[in-house]
Amino acid sequence: MTRQLMLRRRGFGRWTVGLLGVATALLVSPVATAQPDVDAGNAITATWQATGGDTGPLGPPSGDVYPIGSGFAQNFASGKVFFTASTGAHFMQGAILDKYESLGGPADSDLGFPTIDEGPGRAPNSVNSTLSAPDNPVIFWTPDTGAHVVRGPINAAWDKLGGSSGVLGVPAEDETYDGPVVTQKFTGGQISYDSRAKTFTTDPADLAGQLSDLSVPDDPVAAINAARRAAGGPLGPLGASDGEPYKIGSDGLGQNFVNGKIFYSPATGANVVTGQVLAKYESVGGPEGDLGFPISGEKDGGVAPASRMSSFAAADKPVIFWTPDYGAVIVRGAMNAAWEKLGGATGELGAPVDDQTQNGDAITQKFSGGAITYDTASKRFSTEPANLASQLAGLEVPGQQAAQAPPSAQGRAADSGSGTHWAWWLLAIIPVLLVLAVVGLVVARRRRGDRDDDLFAAPPYQQEDHDAHDYDHEPADVGEDALFGDRYAREGLGSVTSAERPSTPAEGHEPSGLDLWGLSDSAADLSASGDHADDPFVEQDDPDSINTAPTRVQSAPEHDFAQPDTAEESTAEELAAEEPMGEGLPSDEDGLDSDGRDTDGLDSDGLDSDGEGITSALPAAPFAAPVFERDAVLDTGRHARIDDDDDIVPMGTALHLPLDDDPDAIPDGYPIKADTRSGLYWAPGSADYDEARAEIWFATEEIARTNGFVRGG
Repeated sequence: MTRQLMLRRRGFGRWTVGLLGVATALLVSPVATAQPDVDAGNAITATWQATGGDTGPLGPPSGDVYPIGSGFAQNFASGKVFFTASTGAHFMQGAILDKYESLGGPADSDLGFPTIDEGPGRAPNSVNSTLSAPDNPVIFWTPDTGAHVVRGPINAAWDKLGGSSGVLGVPAEDETYDGPVVTQKFTGGQISYDSRAKTFTTDPADLAGQLSDLSVPDDPVAAINAARRAAGGPLGPLGASDGEPYKIGSDGLGQNFVNGKIFYSPATGANVVTGQVLAKYESVGGPEGDLGFPISGEKDGGVAPASRMSSFAAADKPVIFWTPDYGAVIVRGAMNAAWEKLGGATGELGAPVDDQTQNGDAITQKFSGGAITYDTASKRFSTEPANLASQLAGLEVPGQQAAQAPPSAQGRAADSGSGTHWAWWLLAIIPVLLVLAVVGLVVARRRRGDRDDDLFAAPPYQQEDHDAHDYDHEPADVGEDALFGDRYAREGLGSVTSAERPSTPAEGHEPSGLDLWGLSDSAADLSASGDHADDPFVEQDDPDSINTAPTRVQSAPEHDFAQPDTAEESTAEELAAEEPMGEGLPSDEDGLDSDGRDTDGLDSDGLDSDGEGITSALPAAPFAAPVFERDAVLDTGRHARIDDDDDIVPMGTALHLPLDDDPDAIPDGYPIKADTRSGLYWAPGSADYDEARAEIWFATEEIARTNGFVRGG
């Protein structure tokens, strides 16, 4: 027994020691292995010592190892040694090191880290060093030509033609760019490569035949780096990089910089877009919009004092053209074809002023010197000045389908047939209609003497448990539209007077008209619905009939809201119809009760000889309040009224869309222009009124401001 216990204790002790050992290894090993600066220092020291140490070409060390870019470096008296785990430790010195660091070195250039020690090339007296970037750059130096970088397709072609010992000799200059074409000169000729056409040209010309089967890998990152170099590198308009490259779509790539972006796709290559051209491009969807990827970097548009232009890959050959006067404008399809035919921005038409618009079959675009219109049905152009049209006869229009697409993404389109265009306006109009409807409902309920000022509060007899009720005050069937009524559902907003509806519903009358505030007959008097069978304030003689005016046994609470100045004085019959009625009311000596009503012929219980109450002798109350003039837009509260000199039709449409036949014509009664893109509106007499293009017309400035627009001009 004791022996077994001792064995168990011994076994437990061994397990404990083993676990402690494992734990110690786990805790200590990361510290021992995760020391990149130590590894870098050891590798750099080994390389330095291999060159001869203090007495070698690098000389003694000058400081400790320090991090740089994604690796490490150490300075020596006559050079530097650079290190990463993937490239190892390699040194540079002299003119090659100066060239490397002038381009940004391992931290700020796209060259990467050196992959070999600096050493002699095949040409006499030459020295070179290769680097780790994906396009295999090399820095090559000779005493006569200095240090130059050769990389990418040019380096591949140079190697194919024999390199520094071949017919082309050594590099004499750095690479240069002309759009998609990169060129580099050598002591024995030059090589050019068109990244879009994927073809080489050479000088001497016969050398190009040897490069016909040369395959150049299409590396997206290398292409983006090349586009950045073509734009001036870190010192160019793009500035410093702002993050790593990111995917766009299935095979695209993009990279952000401080002052712009580079977009890449296999079909278009990598191209730079900056400033307002970039802002315009991204406002219509960028590379994933209908313009496609850029097919060229920004270039001078040829218009003084400054202009920029970028081209894009869509079938209708769009461009974005920028000038200080007109900003960035899209020109595409028929407009671009005709504009180019007439000389482009340097021709008679000049620079584009605004994006194209479409009205039916007609596409129109304005330029600083005139305008172009293209009829997609007849396939004919017309111009301003008119004499330019003859030059466009028979002109082929690229991307015909794209040109006829609704210009929803091209600014101020006036095409009434564009589904996207009208869907956008519906979203803008719906809030206006809802505001008008709520105002009408609030006023109508208050004028009927509702017992609660809050439109959405439960009646007094439901207050204790209002959260548990599915408020069903509205009749079950109030026509086609429970909010606006069947008339508004079919005809749109408008005013309805008492002349359009019976003042007292007859027996069997089917309520289908509207009162002044857009309520159907059946909705106008909530207490007349059969849904209120349990209402203690409603007489239950005929709960199923909505045509019987109910008799109240308790007066509704007083309302203190002020009537509009334009209200008409109610008639005696209307006042009598609106007054809540009581039972057994005392009468005076003239046969009138305290409210002045005739009680002759009634007994002490308030009944006549037929046993009927006072209500049978009075006309039934009308469903609607007395009709009076009211401004549904400006009367915004119980006591609030905003005075305005503009004449507004009560409950009339407050806005108007451009006319189909003439979008620039002023609709009758709607003189206020508004532009949803800028958020500005213009009144007649404003400085910019005649030039401003209206996307929507308002009846008054007040309505324009109510909808969030700011006065322009």
